[in-house]
Amino acid sequence: MTNIDKRILNSMEKLAHKKGFAAATTDELASEAGISKRTLYRYFTSKEEIIENVIYRLTGRIETEVNQIEKSSLTPVEKLHYIVVIVKKNLDTIEFYGLEELQKNYPHIWNYIEEFRASRIEHFENILKEGIEKGDFKPVNTSLTVTALLASVKAVINPSFISSHSLSLEEAFNNLLDMFLHGIIKKE
Repeated sequence: MTNIDKRILNSMEKLAHKKGFAAATTDELASEAGISKRTLYRYFTSKEEIIENVIYRLTGRIETEVNQIEKSSLTPVEKLHYIVVIVKKNLDTIEFYGLEELQKNYPHIWNYIEEFRASRIEHFENILKEGIEKGDFKPVNTSLTVTALLASVKAVINPSFISSHSLSLEEAFNNLLDMFLHGIIKKE
């Protein structure tokens, strides 16, 4: 990836954070990147291709950081916590309404995100198994737990659900993780 590619993608992330993907124009994008619109189209054929590359780069960062956490010497509970922090930090770069726009206006990109989430759930299963072996988690059926988590993530960490329930992305992540780790029974 060239410096100009990076500048274009960084600029699209900034604009998506400020105003969303759909509202960002290619004129604004070229200006933010400090290049002409003609140069922009030399590197990318469309705004949609730029958005795709922003998402591919974002998911690549998440994958790299999650792999590092999974291989670290942290406890399984700490690993789960830091994975949530990593995902949230990376999603914050495009702001919540950027995700909502992807779901509405770019369904193939949203489908890629859903497939990415589903295929990476194995990280959680590995950490869950490690936590069971170390006695950090009670023995549970890991396949069932991972399937329930994935279904919950798809339902809750979803722009439509979050906006219709007046939640922030952070609140949704934190509540979902807390429920999975601590359940809903009030501790005495």
